[in-house]
Amino acid sequence: MSWLSVAKKDFIDSRRSKGLLGLISLYVLLLALIVYFAGDSPQSAMTDVLALMSLVGIFIIPLSALIVAYLSIAGERESGSIKYLLGLPNTRFDLVVGKFVGRSMVITVGLLLAFGVAGALGVVMLDSVDFAVFAKFFLLMLFFTLTYIGIAVGLSALCVSRSRAMASSVGVFFVFNVLWTVPTISPAAALRYVADDKLGMTLGPEIYEFVFLISPPYAFQRAAGLVFTEQSIYFPRYITPQMNIPFYLEEWFMLVILGAWLVAPLAIGYLAFERADLG
Repeated sequence: MSWLSVAKKDFIDSRRSKGLLGLISLYVLLLALIVYFAGDSPQSAMTDVLALMSLVGIFIIPLSALIVAYLSIAGERESGSIKYLLGLPNTRFDLVVGKFVGRSMVITVGLLLAFGVAGALGVVMLDSVDFAVFAKFFLLMLFFTLTYIGIAVGLSALCVSRSRAMASSVGVFFVFNVLWTVPTISPAAALRYVADDKLGMTLGPEIYEFVFLISPPYAFQRAAGLVFTEQSIYFPRYITPQMNIPFYLEEWFMLVILGAWLVAPLAIGYLAFERADLG
């Protein structure tokens, strides 16, 4: 049994989860409600609906992805079923990759269903639907979701119990979605305080902005500018529109940041899992 077989089994097992079905239903309901209420507004467009979804999605998507994947490996370790999986012709690499692919397939189906319902309602209720923008935003939202699946599976591979996996996932959400935005204690603000006030250095607004954009939700919002070319979704914290920004603050580079967050936790989790004593 290869990683593909692990992924297929994980997909079948995951889709039976009532909690997962509830999350998928939430996706569908949320997008459907946004389209429905937007349909009551004059000259409503699908682009406006998607822009609103990008603002809501930075909270809904991380929570959903972390919930879907945080027990993918830690749950198997605590229950002891991981010994059965590894007793088959599977390597630990197969298990990590298979779990990532399986959970990604589940969440992809959920997003496809939600966007399919939203698209159908949009054609009926909205004044205009730009299907090119619709498709681009779906792909960006999917990439953002897979980033958090990668983070969650990587954390799950690092943890030996359900409780630690849950605490780690809650910590990731708190840091990136709460702590990152508090003006006085965010990493960017802390760096600015140390560099400017304590060391007498001026690193420049570009560096502080980059530190802020390391957070996946805000990298996603910045990257949304690739989709919504006529309206701003991301509002800079340290730079101004008049500045010449370096490449690492460009919208396209945010995809590199998201890709790094997808790959690095998986790699770190796998390396720790490969060396772990499973008893």
